[in-house]
Amino acid sequence: MYSDGIKVDLTEEEVKEAIEWGRKNKDNLENIFRHYSFGELAIYQEGGAVLTKTYGLASLSCTLAREDRSPDRADIAEIVNSDTLGIAVTTYGSKPDFLKGSRLVLKQGEKIVHPVNTEITKQVESTKDLSLYRGHLVGYFLYSDIDPKAKTTIILVKPGGESRFKVDFSRYK
Repeated sequence: MYSDGIKVDLTEEEVKEAIEWGRKNKDNLENIFRHYSFGELAIYQEGGAVLTKTYGLASLSCTLAREDRSPDRADIAEIVNSDTLGIAVTTYGSKPDFLKGSRLVLKQGEKIVHPVNTEITKQVESTKDLSLYRGHLVGYFLYSDIDPKAKTTIILVKPGGESRFKVDFSRYK
């Protein structure tokens, strides 16, 4: 089990390893996602993923490998030089606009960390059960604001309540 914490500064070797891991999983993006997920992955259950630099490189490489392509230098540099950690959450609601006013925050000890940017799915997906809608939020948190080795609570604040996910950043690369 990995226990060094989220890698903020990747070495050239770590970049190569992430890209190769993505290539090796070109037929199984779910395998990469599973290593970075939290919460419940079952349908109609809330959960998400910690979108580290390693995850970004591996998932990009996986996707491009399906087309017999590799990430170019600009794509690699954009990921490696990013100053934010993405946290993605999938949630469900009973109205198409159920995500309006929703936000993500992190709690590390007594410290509350707010994202510098949040993206909310523009079009919420209707599920097979038409009384539920699925939506996604991604919060981007400055690495300089978080402890990349800390036990963290991801808090999804939404109209009518909140959801909490306990994660241990030390287990993610």
